[in-house]
Amino acid sequence: MMSEHEAGPVLFSVEAGVGIITLNRPDVGNSMNLALMQQLQAAVGRCFTDPAIRAVLLTGRGKLFSGGGDLQEFNDQTDLAAYLRGMTHALHNSISLLLRMNKPVIAAV
Repeated sequence: MMSEHEAGPVLFSVEAGVGIITLNRPDVGNSMNLALMQQLQAAVGRCFTDPAIRAVLLTGRGKLFSGGGDLQEFNDQTDLAAYLRGMTHALHNSISLLLRMNKPVIAAV
């Protein structure tokens, strides 16, 4: 297994041609924040562009795949609108790449 990211809100590795993307905030139910969205976008982008990656597995650590948005982090923002724009931009880009990817994408939830 080749490990790209071993810590942070998203783990990414490649094993036998499969890009493995793992949401890694199990202590908060893998709830989404800006850092998670940005790292998810980077991992999905790598899977999209790397011809050695022939399939993608998307999963989450812990009991939940994802509990949605991180409401506590939203509450802590001084400019919530800008924060949410950054999150939705990264999420939209990730979903767009996943939809256009000519590789199998499996969500293990």
